[in-house]
This record gives sequence, structure tokens and C-alpha cells, in this order.
Amino acid sequence: MKIKANLLNKPVNFQMDDCQIEKVVELPRDQFSALVITPLTNQPFIAENKRWMFADDSAVHCLLALGQGSDDGVLIYSGGYDYPRLAAYLPGMRDILNARLERAADFIVHQGTEATENGSWSISCEELEKQTEITVRRGNGLDGMLLEALTHRGEVTSAALTDTGIDTVYHPGFCPKVPDQKPCYFTKLPEEQKTQVFYEAVETLRDFFGNENLYGVLHDGLQMPNEEILARGYLTTEAMLAAGAVMALPENSDISLRDILRYELTDDLSLIHSQGGEPVSLAQEEDLTRAERKRFSDVLDARVLESRAGEHGTELVIGGVKPERLERFRSVLDAYKPGEQSMGSIQ
Repeated sequence: MKIKANLLNKPVNFQMDDCQIEKVVELPRDQFSALVITPLTNQPFIAENKRWMFADDSAVHCLLALGQGSDDGVLIYSGGYDYPRLAAYLPGMRDILNARLERAADFIVHQGTEATENGSWSISCEELEKQTEITVRRGNGLDGMLLEALTHRGEVTSAALTDTGIDTVYHPGFCPKVPDQKPCYFTKLPEEQKTQVFYEAVETLRDFFGNENLYGVLHDGLQMPNEEILARGYLTTEAMLAAGAVMALPENSDISLRDILRYELTDDLSLIHSQGGEPVSLAQEEDLTRAERKRFSDVLDARVLESRAGEHGTELVIGGVKPERLERFRSVLDAYKPGEQSMGSIQ
């Protein structure tokens, strides 16, 4: 059985340090990879965030670096230098952090809805840290992540960070102490029953929406994560990519562009080569002739490596085909754009 482990050279002991995350920084994919591969190199983001890293009697106060498209993180203490003097690679840290933030949101919402008499409630950063051990400060990354978690809650109308804490406004129906309001009986149900009612409603929605519209309802409307949509079998990976889902694909994924083209594409879906270049809009893909599809079978069978947000919509990143072939594919598609004279087939 093979496992991955960070083995220490001549370890003195295996005692764990008490660490406090003071700030979260999201790094581009290539910058995060460079940090993991060559951690002793000076890093501009560390130089810019030295004030967030210090040590006292309570803990080592650290910077957490997360990589775009990655679930892992690196915990960093620089000791005043521009590179990590102490560091730990944390697999799955994004999911751990999101779970902790959801619990913090649960605490804020429960306290606020139970205590407010006018629909509004405030909690100080100090109390939040005492109750949840999460340090939220303006501009430390955790502030935006917690506010996002709060705004996704059905009880919350709005949430805002102040200099001293978090202000929240709730729908009156969730606040039993707000006068002249009918209680929201759905909140009185046991959690298991609420979950069952929710997923029964989702199953009903599946009968009314096609793949593209269903993804919008589940992800954008109900805020259901892509991972859950896939795990529950509501949509296939190909259907989600065709609907414009932004998501990382596993390394062993063998999904091709042709697989995705079987579904109805969104109007803002485009194609880009893994080596870079300008995106190729797929809006005219349905106009291709059978001969053109055969001529560009290498492009259509190219493996999709990633789906990401681009300047003009969702971009499908492909590999295994020469960049110049993608440029020729672009020329054929451009010939079908409204108002342009067809240039004929291009070899």
C-alpha cells in the first residue's frame, strides 16, 4: 500500500505546534506550484504579508496560502523573511477551512435569529474568535469567505463587515422575537427531515429542466457545489462542462471535446490551448459540416484538461493537439459567423 507523507530528517519529536491562521491568500496555480516545489525561494506575497505572521505565548500566527483549482494549502511563518522559515503542507485544507467557516456561519445565524427583536444583529470579531477560533479582520481573506458563507444562508438578507464585527440582517420569519411575524415552519423541522424535503424538491426540478437549465438551477439558484451535483448524479461531468461549469478535472479524466459537444452548449463557451493563445468561441460549432468535423477530428477528440472562467465566459482548456490546428479550427468557425463570407474548407 502506497501513501504520501512528509518525512522529517532525523526528527527530534512529533509534537504539533499551536497555529493560528491570521490571513488567507489565494495564489494563481503556477505561483502555488512554485511555492510547493521550491519553498525556500523568496515570494512577493510573503514579503507583502509579513505583519500577519508572528509568534507569541498562545500560538504561531501564520499565513495560509491556497492555490486556485487546488484543495490543498501551505501554512507559512516567515519570521520576518521573504520565504517560509516554518511551513506545513496541508492536504485538503480548502475543504477543512470551508467547513470551519460554515460552522462559524451556523453560530452567527443561530445567535442572531434567536436574539434579535428587530431583524438585525451584530457580533464582535472578538466574540466570534472566542466561540469559533476563527480570526476575522478586514482584508485578511477570511472576512470575504465568511461573508460569502453567510449570504448563501436562507435566513440572511444581508451581511457586512465593520471595523469591530459583523452586522447581519435576517428575514423576520426566521426570528421568533420579531413581533407580528409568522414563524417559518420549515426551520422547525428536524435537520434530517429538512434535508429530505430539500432533495425531494430537487428531484422534482429535474423533470422540468434540461441539462443546461438544471445546472443553473442547482448551482446558481440553490448554491449546490459542483462536487455534490456530480456525486448525486444529477448531471454528468460532460453535461456540466457544456453548461459552463467552472471546475477542475482529475488527472485521470479522459473527457474529450467531442464528449461535451453532444450536449447543448452555452453561448459563452470557448476553447483554449493549454499552451495559451486567444480563446476560440464555440458558438458556431453546430454549423460545421460532416466533412469539417472529420477533418478536425484531432481537435474534437482532444482531451479537456480544465474548465475555467475567462474574460468572455467559460473556457475549456485542451491538450494533446498542436496549437496551429486550433487556429485552423478557429478559421473554419469564424467563417460561419453572421455577416461573414464563408471561406470554404481549410486544410
